Amino acid sequence: MMTNKLTPLVQSYRQQQRCLAGFNINDIYDLHAVALAANELDLPFMAMTYPPVAELNGTYLCRKMVDGFAQIANNDIFLHLDHSTSVDLCKRAIDDGYDSVMIDGSHGSLKDNIAMTKEVVAYARSAGVSVEAEIGKIMGRDVVVKSEDDYLASVADVKALYEEAGPDLVAVGIGTAHGFTPSTPKIHFNRLQEIANAIPAPLVLHGGTGIADEDIQRAIKMGIAKINIGTIVHSTYMREAHKEIDADIASAYPPVVMKSVIPRVQAVVLDRLKAVNPHL
Repeated sequence: MMTNKLTPLVQSYRQQQRCLAGFNINDIYDLHAVALAANELDLPFMAMTYPPVAELNGTYLCRKMVDGFAQIANNDIFLHLDHSTSVDLCKRAIDDGYDSVMIDGSHGSLKDNIAMTKEVVAYARSAGVSVEAEIGKIMGRDVVVKSEDDYLASVADVKALYEEAGPDLVAVGIGTAHGFTPSTPKIHFNRLQEIANAIPAPLVLHGGTGIADEDIQRAIKMGIAKINIGTIVHSTYMREAHKEIDADIASAYPPVVMKSVIPRVQAVVLDRLKAVNPHL
């Protein structure tokens, strides 16, 4: 069984009002950029693979990719499966050595969410893998919400999920959204405080791309111990790669293109790390 270093870390971060930044990565180039930025500030980070990335590349290859970059990292890199709605994919990631998996049952009933989370937690425990669950909804992408009651995490539901299924981290719907948003998301800090008072688990804030720095820092003081950041990273990567390729598509060569792109992605990651760690 591997040693679980992640759960004690985020538990201590909640107590210290600190936060672990998780970045959605797709390949060696954006992972390289994140690792360089984290080294610059001497921080650990979480490399998160969204299900399409885990399915396309395979969870085994994703594990080996992160293992390679661990050789140049000054601190721990935690490999995480992000937003999996599949129990089987979570189990595959656990078998292939992921440090953490997220089972997202937030789109179903509370009963089904608890059952799915409980099954993944039971499977993960013997392997020393952390489990993140979600309650409420994170807006954006294909998530449709009709009212606040439709996306805000219920305190009673949060308690039920945590007490009955036992996840190590809990992502909560408090008004954030995935991706770029036309306006700054309205975070319901009162609900966040109620949830933080109700359970001791480290809480997770999704939708880190569009959240104002001051809101990130306020949320960390209220129990958020992990934040997910994705869209700003991959959109910068794709935009800057496109610029380089389009400048001379006939002779574009991946190592040359990426040598220019990586520092630009690194700068964006560095900016988000500073927002999450204002004490540095």
